[in-house]
Amino acid sequence: MNDQRTADRDGEGSRIATNRTAVAIAASSLLIAAMGVLLARRGLLEAIVARGVAVDMLPLYLLFVLLAVWLVIWSWGRLLTLFQ
Repeated sequence: MNDQRTADRDGEGSRIATNRTAVAIAASSLLIAAMGVLLARRGLLEAIVARGVAVDMLPLYLLFVLLAVWLVIWSWGRLLTLFQ
């Protein structure tokens, strides 16, 4: 019985919880991409981007974008390993 519990867990905790997180992030990335396409087609994306970005906030935005890209790559990689 103890071996079964060990097999169901990896170094970071529950595999099921990790897989659920990966699926949630992957699904969210699809929804965000679809929303971006919808905003671009309606011409609303230019209104949002036209204001520009404050220079002192660029490092924070860069950190946020890099973290988001890393999470999406991780979640899609984890999701695709479920189908192997």
